[in-house]
Amino acid sequence: MAQDDVHRIENPQGDVGVLSYAPLDPAAIEESLRNESDGAVVSFVGYTRDNFQGRKVTHLTYEAYIPLALKTLAALFAEARALPPPEPFSHAAPHACCARSGPHSHAADHDDASPPRIELGRMHVAHLVGPSPPRTPSIVVAVSSPHRREAFFVAEWMLERVKERVQVWKREWYADEDDEAVREGLGAGQGEDGRREPGFVGRDGEGPHGMGGRAHAKWKENFPHAVTAKAGRGRAAGGEGAERAAVDDAAASE
Repeated sequence: MAQDDVHRIENPQGDVGVLSYAPLDPAAIEESLRNESDGAVVSFVGYTRDNFQGRKVTHLTYEAYIPLALKTLAALFAEARALPPPEPFSHAAPHACCARSGPHSHAADHDDASPPRIELGRMHVAHLVGPSPPRTPSIVVAVSSPHRREAFFVAEWMLERVKERVQVWKREWYADEDDEAVREGLGAGQGEDGRREPGFVGRDGEGPHGMGGRAHAKWKENFPHAVTAKAGRGRAAGGEGAERAAVDDAAASE
């Protein structure tokens, strides 16, 4: 596997964000979070399915604006670590063997002068870039924590924020697309003039903050350096400085 197949960030707490042209390995990601201090590892694996809104899907193609997507993942890791502890489950029943008592509150473990913060071990988010046939793992979100409640809570929180905010786009390829539409890179819905529109939509058919396919395609236009294949990679015109400027401009427009 070539080094440029995987784009990775890691913060001082050990949280890892990955955008990968190589296949994802969910089992290895979960194993990487196991340690003696954390009693829970919760992982979510999203797989490509073969249908969308009643149409047969042959495969997906994911694009990413890699510099800004990694920057967004880093911000999400910081936000997750600043979350308050999740509320206890109100419907949780006590074990038959144990005395009746309320759920453990982690607030008691903290000094009253500072608000309680969620207890986390490490987080790992990996997203596939490029082609993704049905049954292919396209996203993995894994979280370790001393306690299961925090691990479940942050795993779902992180998944939803990745869907809303990370600069990755999904193109669905349908079995009923005609050759001309495929050649033109079209085929996900009709525009107001009856023509097919570009097929970039968000995960689960929505873009950031619930936008539909057409609005999501408009959002994608803010990022001129989205790539899918290795041949399309490279720096923005003007070299590294121009790429940094493009990242800043895109962040401002977002």
